[in-house]
Amino acid sequence: MRDLRLFHRDGRSYVLGTVGERYSVVLSNPTPQRVEAVLSIDGLDAIDGTGADYVHKRGYILPAYGSTTIEGFRTSLERVATFRFSSVADSYAGRQGQARDVGVIGVAFFPERAPVVVAPAPVRPMDDWEGRQAPTGGAGQASAAPARSKAGGAPPPPAASSTDVGALAEESQNAGASARDRAERKGLGTEFGEARESHVEETEFIRASATLPSDIVAFRYNDRAGLVALGIRLDPPPIADVELRTRETADPFRTNRFSAPPP
Repeated sequence: MRDLRLFHRDGRSYVLGTVGERYSVVLSNPTPQRVEAVLSIDGLDAIDGTGADYVHKRGYILPAYGSTTIEGFRTSLERVATFRFSSVADSYAGRQGQARDVGVIGVAFFPERAPVVVAPAPVRPMDDWEGRQAPTGGAGQASAAPARSKAGGAPPPPAASSTDVGALAEESQNAGASARDRAERKGLGTEFGEARESHVEETEFIRASATLPSDIVAFRYNDRAGLVALGIRLDPPPIADVELRTRETADPFRTNRFSAPPP
């Protein structure tokens, strides 16, 4: 129950982790409306464990000004497999041959659509209809046309194009690269850890925009060697740098007073 050490470099945020250490992700909603949060761990969806996709995957619903703690990959409405730092080879993504995005955690936030208020149509006085005949073929036929079109069903899926074939070939090559990654890559990943109780319920939620999140937050994590290799200073400066730091923080007007003779 402590915050992991967070570092910033070149506009990115990094978390320091250790192999075997269990972690959780705390999601907070500072807005006055419900928000859906789609969580990605190492490029995998935190709910179904497959490739993360905030357009087609659903997430966790946060109440207004509320928060929730996600402790692992969801295996049911009652349990999760804990997030635990591991090697890339032992990570959940690595074991599935999808180690390309190991080392990054992301959240896409979607606000809820405001309820639509439908005003009733004005009632016309009865005298307006006296002496009129019902229209022949107008409104009734026109309203039936969209219904027939809707019942026609969705169009058949498009045939595979040359671009699709190229993508399949590239995916095959990436699979070979993923196998090499499992054997060679250094640094941390997130494993599919031990089972842990975590109860949730399903609910209805309509996004304000089905495809465009209001915000995407991402941060990276790695072990000590990985962060040091990026040039991130993890430890206090050595004794040799103390004098330099003191000189850099010198204040020309630290005290405002008249001159006095030295002691």
